[in-house]
Amino acid sequence: MSNKLSFPEFQDFLSNALSISSEELTPDASLLNDLAVDSLKLVELMLRFENQLGVSIPSQDAWEINTVGDAYNYYADHFEG
Repeated sequence: MSNKLSFPEFQDFLSNALSISSEELTPDASLLNDLAVDSLKLVELMLRFENQLGVSIPSQDAWEINTVGDAYNYYADHFEG
């Protein structure tokens, strides 16, 4: 991908990656508490970030991503284009 995703596009990416309705993927939605993203799904999501979005996430950073907004901000800050 050559262009950074907007938040709605990022919601669509997450929706597909997690099989969760994009309407549930609000910036404040907690990955663990609101969306039931367990550690296995989180690892799968991190791999999709790397493969599809061109963003590598070190494991220590992954545990700091708690909400959809955190995930988008991390992506936006580390986008490799």
